[in-house]
Amino acid sequence: MANLTMLFLGDNNFLGSLPLEINKITHLSVLDLSNNEFEGQLPENICLGGLLQNFSVRNNHFTGHIPKSLRNCTSLIRLRLEGNKLIGNITEAFGVYPQLNFMNLSHNYLYGELSWKWEHCHNLTSLRISDNNISGEIPPIFGRMAQLQVLDLSANNLRGKIPRELGSLQLLLDLILNNNGITGDIPRQIGLLSRLEHLNLASNNLSGAIPLQLSLCINLLSLNLSQNKIKRSIPPEIGNVQFLSVLDLSQNLLTGRIPPTLGKLRVLETLNISHNALSGSIPPSFADLWALTSVDVSYNDLEGPLPNVKAFKDASFEAVQHNKGLCGNISRLHKCNISTMSKKHNQHRGARILIIPVLSFLGFLVLSSLLIVLIIINCRRRKIIKRERNALIGTNISDFLHILSFDGKILYERIMEATEGFDSKYYLGEGAYGVVYRADLPTGQTVAVKKIPSSSEDETINIVPFEREIEALQSIRHRNIVKLYGFCSHARHCFLVYEYVERGSLRTILNDDERASEFGWDKRINMVRAVADALSYMHHDCFPPLIHRDLTSNNILLDANYEARVSDFGTARLLRPDSTNWTAIAGTIGYIAPELAYTNIPTEKCDVYSFGVVALEIIMGKHPGDYVSLVFSSTQSESQTPLKDVLDQRLSPPTNWHAENIISAAALALTCLRTNPRLRPTMTLVSRELRVPAPPVLPFFGVTLEQLRDLDGRNF
Repeated sequence: MANLTMLFLGDNNFLGSLPLEINKITHLSVLDLSNNEFEGQLPENICLGGLLQNFSVRNNHFTGHIPKSLRNCTSLIRLRLEGNKLIGNITEAFGVYPQLNFMNLSHNYLYGELSWKWEHCHNLTSLRISDNNISGEIPPIFGRMAQLQVLDLSANNLRGKIPRELGSLQLLLDLILNNNGITGDIPRQIGLLSRLEHLNLASNNLSGAIPLQLSLCINLLSLNLSQNKIKRSIPPEIGNVQFLSVLDLSQNLLTGRIPPTLGKLRVLETLNISHNALSGSIPPSFADLWALTSVDVSYNDLEGPLPNVKAFKDASFEAVQHNKGLCGNISRLHKCNISTMSKKHNQHRGARILIIPVLSFLGFLVLSSLLIVLIIINCRRRKIIKRERNALIGTNISDFLHILSFDGKILYERIMEATEGFDSKYYLGEGAYGVVYRADLPTGQTVAVKKIPSSSEDETINIVPFEREIEALQSIRHRNIVKLYGFCSHARHCFLVYEYVERGSLRTILNDDERASEFGWDKRINMVRAVADALSYMHHDCFPPLIHRDLTSNNILLDANYEARVSDFGTARLLRPDSTNWTAIAGTIGYIAPELAYTNIPTEKCDVYSFGVVALEIIMGKHPGDYVSLVFSSTQSESQTPLKDVLDQRLSPPTNWHAENIISAAALALTCLRTNPRLRPTMTLVSRELRVPAPPVLPFFGVTLEQLRDLDGRNF
């Protein structure tokens, strides 16, 4: 087969070495051997023809050196060699690849130093060389790789300092440098990486202080600085990183008190500040860390009671041991003694106590009591008003509703007042199980209120979707899922209070020519990624997992920055092991997975199918309709549907980076629409591949939907 251009053998159980004859296939542009049991050496002449673009042998048992023909293989776009036993000097084995988009060399035995050559890989978006024997320093020229989104150099033998030039990588999402021998301070220029989501500098020899500029990384999801020699205190500004879910500062030399501002990290799930020299008490604000599931504060000098929050209540003794005087209801930990605490609190007042005659004390008590009674009589109404006013003047809307949640009457009255009894002029739209209204609160903040309608026959309220939505959203903390601030179950009205998302639903925007024209390709690509991230979180990061069951363009909202919020969880269900009975099919026609025609037990793959429809709808500007059935029922010889012809014609055709991402999104969407749910990818895989899309193996202006379908996702 001398003219063979693409060969896919991935995801099988092939054994043994590759036949020598494979070196004779010199026209290959794509060779995928990933996820097998191959061994022996890689074909030496794999790029002899100079046409190879996509080469993947990940997760095999290949040994020996990197093929020499790869060094000058300037046609390379995507290279995946991770998970083998390859050896070689990284400086000598690889050259300059002007078209290279993705490279993963992790989990091999490569050695040598990182060189200046990488600067000339202008299109490189992801570079992973973790778990090798790379030495030397990180070259400052890495700061010139403007398209870089992922840099993973972890588990090597790197030395020297982190180049401050890395602060120029404006598109960087992941910076992973853990398990090396890096020294010096953490450069404050890291704070310039506004898109950074994951920063891992653990297990190095970093010193100095935590730069407060890290708080400028507003999209940070995880921060790991553990096992270093970082000194001084924890910057209070870290509490401003509102999406942070993992914070690990353990095994350092941190001192001082824990800043109360960490209590603002409402989506924080994991906190580890163990093995430091932190002192004082754990701030009361930690009681607001509702999402916290794992905590470790051991080996410090902390004292006082543990916060009244589930993570601390369920913590093991090992997570709080070796402190100065922590107390709480954990086995083997001292109980908090109120009298002892009071005595300790007052020990600095002095040892001498003034003894007052009994009669004088009683006289003073009577006078004080009379004064208190007069104050209560004259100021009772003022206190009530003040209590309500204090609840209303908070600058944070979630704090405001958290306060009101202790008084359902105030919440109900404020919402009824703001909507004038749910007057139609405050109408925003309708979900599957409720009507949504806008409510402008006295604080100047705006919220969305979903009113659950009552039955027209007996004025009773269908409480099932109301309860399901509360159950689904009460523990969810994700920036692409609408926030539930509170709810009210009243004799006349049941409603839920959400964050207000300014631009409304995706469907509304796509149905408006003017607004759709402003919804450009970059925003649409980010929209597809955001929805995938939200579903991945629901399916794989929640416990128990959660499925939406009614994902449509009407249930995806856009904020002022076109950031997505998945909403309307009235049909959502938690996937518990004993959940086998379903009362009725749920969903919207045109988005429902085909298997629900013969089974009433949905799985997360039903959401995957709905995502595929929504992803196509975003890039096509309308519901894909019959295109889905036509594409999967026809052959390339029968039908050809150019991708460029089905894209939203209200926008100019995408070019360069946008075109590559549109092809990747369309191909992934089609894999999600497979009839057999077992053949659909997981949302975690979809989310990951959308973040670092594979370069297209077909040109944009010539690619058809049928070709993308037949690629079957294997170029990813």
